[in-house]
Amino acid sequence: MNSPTVALASLGFAGEYWQSNPRLYEGYEQLQQLYKSLGRKVSSSDVAYQLSRNLLSEVLVAAGGIEGALMRLRAAIAELQVWVVDNQLKAQPGIPQGLGHAAAVDAWFAFAELLMWSRTLVERMERRASSPKKFPKQGLLPALKPKRLKSRCEKIFAILQHSPVGQCRTLANFVLHTGLVNHPHTGARLEPSGAIVLPIPQLPIRPVAHWYLFSWQPGHDGVVLAEEMWRHVQIFVDDLLAAFEKAAPKRMRRNL
Repeated sequence: MNSPTVALASLGFAGEYWQSNPRLYEGYEQLQQLYKSLGRKVSSSDVAYQLSRNLLSEVLVAAGGIEGALMRLRAAIAELQVWVVDNQLKAQPGIPQGLGHAAAVDAWFAFAELLMWSRTLVERMERRASSPKKFPKQGLLPALKPKRLKSRCEKIFAILQHSPVGQCRTLANFVLHTGLVNHPHTGARLEPSGAIVLPIPQLPIRPVAHWYLFSWQPGHDGVVLAEEMWRHVQIFVDDLLAAFEKAAPKRMRRNL
């Protein structure tokens, strides 16, 4: 049986992971000019490495942003639940019971933040270049060099894209460019069961320009969606790190 191995440096650090042609990366001309102005001579491959070495870590940062937003959302909902119990609030069937409390505002902002970080995660994996005629797609996936690693990461990313993380992209765009999906002061609701929910519309598949154009049906809860998104993000991160670990260059491994 082969001995287990560990990487001698952080995953994503090795240059072997990444395409070494600087012209594939946005910003290469500016970075070359910066080095020149500083009197530093660097090779083209060094410029490419500086533009690619943090691609994995920045994807992980985006995943951490989702986790942080979820923690704030959970804390806000917990605070609301305490307030509801302390004030003996009850909801009647068929009568919406809004919750006007500072924690409700916190909950909606945390939910919006989670949506925006989910979009960031997707775009750090792969996005359209700002100048498509000059550059290919940007992000972690286009920059990968080993074919097996790239193929594996493409499959992992495809699964994420078909999960609520990818499916909420249009809703995230609305939150980023237009507004929250519900009123932050009264949008949180108390259910007759005692549960606190953040009513959200069905996830749109086309751009939406106004709240009135959403499709609203009972049972769509932002708290439930946030937890489901985080579950998929955890699976995605575990699989992504496993793929990078398996592809770690031999020079950066040692037997345990």
